[in-house]
Amino acid sequence: MFRGKRTDNGKWVEGWYCQKKTGHYEGDRFVEEIQPIIIASMTGGGYQYAVVDLKTVCQYTGYTDLRQKKVFEHDAVFCEDGGYCGHIVFKEGCFLIEWEEARTDLRGDIHFWFENRRMYVTSNIFDNPELVGNNA
Repeated sequence: MFRGKRTDNGKWVEGWYCQKKTGHYEGDRFVEEIQPIIIASMTGGGYQYAVVDLKTVCQYTGYTDLRQKKVFEHDAVFCEDGGYCGHIVFKEGCFLIEWEEARTDLRGDIHFWFENRRMYVTSNIFDNPELVGNNA
């Protein structure tokens, strides 16, 4: 499961990520293009999709917060138990939390925080880049 911001209206869409080959003619030469898309739904042999901005494509972590909101890569999160703020990243083959405070006692592994603490998604780094300072 992925999400991305549509290029036509800027709204978020969730679904399966893939790429669509398309293109256009420049004079008599065909120029092939690859468009990143999110397939939002499959219906009776067809599907609905949206072209998305590749920079905004985020993978679902498999976790939900206390409000049952899906947690995606690049989400800004808040831990009520301690008042810590951070954002979700994918590094070295796993999802981690990069904390706003540089402290050695704050674990980075997402499982520890979403299984054992009161965690909330507050936004994401694309809609609110100021939430993560210069890390966006």
